[in-house]
Amino acid sequence: MTMIKNARYLRIVFGLLALALALPRPALAWNDTGHRLIAEIAWAEMTPAARARFAEMLRQHPRYQEDLLADVPDGMAGADRDRYAFGLAAAWPDTVRSLANPMHAAFSHPGWHYIDIPYCLGGQAASFPPADMNPGPKNLLEALALNMAMIKDATAAGRDRAVALCWVLHLCGDVHQPLHAVEMFSPRFPKGDQGGNAIIVLRNPPYPDSQINLHALWDQLPGLYKDEGAIRDLALGLLSDPRYGRGALKDLLAVTDPAAWAKESHDLAVKVAYENGELPGIVDAPAAGEAAQQQVPGLTAAYLKLAEETAMERVVVAGYRTADLLNGMGR
Repeated sequence: MTMIKNARYLRIVFGLLALALALPRPALAWNDTGHRLIAEIAWAEMTPAARARFAEMLRQHPRYQEDLLADVPDGMAGADRDRYAFGLAAAWPDTVRSLANPMHAAFSHPGWHYIDIPYCLGGQAASFPPADMNPGPKNLLEALALNMAMIKDATAAGRDRAVALCWVLHLCGDVHQPLHAVEMFSPRFPKGDQGGNAIIVLRNPPYPDSQINLHALWDQLPGLYKDEGAIRDLALGLLSDPRYGRGALKDLLAVTDPAAWAKESHDLAVKVAYENGELPGIVDAPAAGEAAQQQVPGLTAAYLKLAEETAMERVVVAGYRTADLLNGMGR
C-alpha cells in the first residue's frame, strides 16, 4: 500500500512539473502553489505546540476571513482549517499586491521580496540605482529580520504580529528561489536583468507561443495548482521521497542563517539558471536598434530537468527551515 501511495505522489509531482512548463504566469516570487507547498511542508514538520501558537496568531489578521480563509472547502474545520489558513498566509504578501485589496497601500512592499546580489559577466560592472533613503527594510533579508522581531514582540498588537507572520512565511520561501537572490549584469544588460525578468526564453523551442521570461519560468516550477488537496498530496509526496528526507538534506538543514540561504540561492542562480554564464544570449551587447529583451534563447530539455530538480529541492528545504525556525521560537 505504501508503494502504491508513493507512486501516486510521484505521478502528481511529475504531472505538476509538466503543467508548470506548459502555462505562463506573471513573475512575482514562487507562485501561490509554491508558497502554499512550502507552508504545507512546514506545517507537517511543526510541533503541535507551534501549530497551535501560530494558528492562533493568524486569527488576529485583519482580513483573516476574507484573505486567509478565501475559498476554504465546505466543511473544513479544526486543524485542517488552521492548516489551510497557514498556507494562504504564506501567499498573502502576493495577495496584498492587488490594488483591490484594502491593505494594499500600507502592506504591499515589492522591494521586500528579493535581494540583489550582483553577478557580473563579460567585464560589465554592477550598476545599481541610487540607494532608497526612505526608512524601513531595503531588501528581503532586512524585511525578514524586521518581521521576525515583530513576531517575537509580545507587546506588539495582535494584528501586527499576524501580518508579520505572513511575511516571515512568505520571505522564507522567497529567499530559496534562486532568481530572488541575484541581479545579473552584462554588456547586454548593463543595468541588470531584474533577476531574470528581462531575459526572454522559449520553454519549447522553436515554438514562439512558449515564450516566457526566465524569472517567471522559475517561479512556476513548483506547479500551478490551486486545489488544496492537490497541493497537500504533492507536499506529502515530496516528504515521502528519500531524496528530500531530512537525512539526505542534513547538511543544508544545519545552515540556519538566512544570509547563507540567500547565498545558496545566488550560487544556484549562477550555476543553474544562468548556466555559469553560458545561457545563450545573456552576455553580448545587443545589435544596433535591438532591445536587450529581444534575444530569445531556447531552453534545452537538460536545462529544464535540472531546473525542476533544483526548484523542488529548494521548496522542500524552505519548508523544513521554516518549520525549524517557528519550532524554535518561544512565546
